[in-house]
Amino acid sequence: MMSDRIPCINPRCRRTAADDGESGEIICGKCFRTLPAATRQEHRRLWRELRKWERRITRSGDDLKANRMRRVRDRLSDQLNMHWDTCIKTQFLAPEKPAGLDAFLEEVGL
Repeated sequence: MMSDRIPCINPRCRRTAADDGESGEIICGKCFRTLPAATRQEHRRLWRELRKWERRITRSGDDLKANRMRRVRDRLSDQLNMHWDTCIKTQFLAPEKPAGLDAFLEEVGL
């Protein structure tokens, strides 16, 4: 059944992943590797930071410190979501113009 699978965000890719109930969108490894290196590095950096703060929150015994760390974690989560929406999804959802007469005329300014 396709209902328990999540398709890759690349419309040309037919890969899917199991639905874990948390995420509504995924990118498969093959499509992720087609992204520019800087985009991949930034995405991985944000994920590492997010996981680091999650571990710190679980180890913390002080409620005040945990609340401050949750705010840092939430800010990182927002940055990660923004990066996903602006840098990763747009790579696959923005249609590329074919090299043809229309693209040439637009480039020339006619």
